[in-house]
Amino acid sequence: MRLSWGVNGNRDIGPYSAFAQMGSNLYYDGSQVQMGIFTSRLSNPLLSWEETESYNIGFDIGIWENRFNLTLDYYDMSTRNLLVERSLPRVTGFENVTTNIGKLANKGFEVTLGGVNVNRANFNWRTNINYSMNRNKIISLFGETGDYTLQGQLLTGEIPDFENRWFIGQPIDVVWDYDILGIWQVEEAAEAAEYNLSPGDFKANDLDGNGAYEALQDKKFIGFSQPRHRLGLRNDFDFLRNFTASVFIRADLGHINHFSPSVAGWSTFDRRSTANYPYWTPDNRTNDFPRLNINDSPYGGGIMPYKSASFVRIQDISLSYNFPPPVAKRLRLQNARVFGSVRNLYSFDNWPGWDPESGHLPMPRIVTMGFSLSL
Repeated sequence: MRLSWGVNGNRDIGPYSAFAQMGSNLYYDGSQVQMGIFTSRLSNPLLSWEETESYNIGFDIGIWENRFNLTLDYYDMSTRNLLVERSLPRVTGFENVTTNIGKLANKGFEVTLGGVNVNRANFNWRTNINYSMNRNKIISLFGETGDYTLQGQLLTGEIPDFENRWFIGQPIDVVWDYDILGIWQVEEAAEAAEYNLSPGDFKANDLDGNGAYEALQDKKFIGFSQPRHRLGLRNDFDFLRNFTASVFIRADLGHINHFSPSVAGWSTFDRRSTANYPYWTPDNRTNDFPRLNINDSPYGGGIMPYKSASFVRIQDISLSYNFPPPVAKRLRLQNARVFGSVRNLYSFDNWPGWDPESGHLPMPRIVTMGFSLSL
């Protein structure tokens, strides 16, 4: 059994984040090019360290002469004065400022199970399984209290930061957006017109039913951008005396990610390359991809579709052969090994784009082959 407590500080924001920074810009005064200097970043003389207080309890259990081992860990952390890049209104002339905010609670659980399944002269099989989950919650932000509207309800308390999408009592990665029900179809043209929309546009949940899409009244919490559950499974094999192999499978589950190709427009540039998604047309009806160049202006605060980013991936597979010592000796070598491996072999997911982990970029499949010699 293990117990621990501690307080850690964090200042990993760069050496000059508390200072104002200068930028330059070239301009023409009518006769020659001049260099202009301007303040590109706000200073924050009150910036301080981030502090995290943590409690941890763990158990290490071994059974059957440690043939199987179980490790359990639970942690409870509280972070004060979080160091963040806070977005600022555009009228300030700056995009963001490094500052400290409120308090964040973090709780998590990790478990690892390892064991030797088979142990024979010509065959050995070992398995390692791990699982982890983390839950965080914003306790406080800036301390500003009052009345505010959220998800169509009038509430009283500490006011959220709608610009950064930080909400008291919610995880820091919560997704706050419109709940998309599908796409307006041809038969629903009259109903869509009440929202100044047309068939082929997104159809979202109007929480207060007032015939208008308003951010504070109609946006809701629809999911989380970080995995709710993480799993890993590794199997290692030794067989036929000189062969070794391993397979590693991992999974990130329970989260969503924005899918911007669903709100694609059209272009006359003939060299622009886009994926061939099945966008809605009167002859190709779907509830997943709206028509090209959709009308999203009726959605107050903007709208963005989200798709499930959960996946199970065959992450790594490897196979190697170690030459027997007599063979290596005849080759005047101490050791000789031939090996091959594949990374990112295959992913099981429902992500409509390239890859749920990389988002809108392809995840490369890497094949490696080689040999290792020791003289």
